[in-house]
Amino acid sequence: MKNIKYLALLLFSITLLISCGQDGVDSVTNPGELNPTSEVNVGFVDSNYESLVLESGAPAVEFTIGTNVNPLGVPVTITFTMSSSDGSPDAVAFPQTAVIDPEETSVDVQVAFSNDDVPEAFIAEYYTFEILDVEFGGSNDYYLTPGELTREIAVIDTEPEFTTPPGSVEIVMTWDDFFTDLDCFLVSGAGNLIDSSQGVTTTESLTLPVDEYGVFGIYVQEWYNSYPATYDLNITFPDGRVESFSDVVITGDSFQFTITKGSLGAVDGYSITQL
Repeated sequence: MKNIKYLALLLFSITLLISCGQDGVDSVTNPGELNPTSEVNVGFVDSNYESLVLESGAPAVEFTIGTNVNPLGVPVTITFTMSSSDGSPDAVAFPQTAVIDPEETSVDVQVAFSNDDVPEAFIAEYYTFEILDVEFGGSNDYYLTPGELTREIAVIDTEPEFTTPPGSVEIVMTWDDFFTDLDCFLVSGAGNLIDSSQGVTTTESLTLPVDEYGVFGIYVQEWYNSYPATYDLNITFPDGRVESFSDVVITGDSFQFTITKGSLGAVDGYSITQL
């Protein structure tokens, strides 16, 4: 097991180990005179794990890259790369490199998007912003240990119908027929179940959490009795705004609505589509 562990560390160090100067250190299996400050963790340290932004007109997304040590005393140069889900990240501006100054422990970088003239509405194009390489200045040897090396950005090109302060969204479905039993589910665009409500009364409720962004579908199915059925749907947003849909007729198990939610700086943007 030790040999496997050392082999994995050695393979990783081939791609991410940056050596400057001479101190008799050959590899992580032969640490020589390494001290704890010689092992430096570099990676993203912000909380923008998955951002959703407009393709044009929205503020740039800011990321922070940092180290796990006090000011290292030498410049740390980070090289970035960008890829996209459609294979053409040509409508994005990002720095090729950034430098953590010798007396600093982090650096901020910004990524901005422009219109690629491909109509995508609220169908997100996903970008991956990645740390490709790290170089240390000075004459010492530093062993790089990986922090968080990527950030995901979902890009949409349609303005939201309205905006609200960040917060959770409450979805309530009601109907009058006591002999009808409807269940509802909130599903992400990736197919993940966010919430479900499968009670036995004439009311079902779902919650879209504050930290979930993207496109979500409201799926309705009938557990008891037969179609068609009629229901009302009320969606309450963080600022108290209520979007109501009355006497909605459903004739079979299906997605009934989509809610698109995107972060637009200090507010969240929303669009609702009845299918």
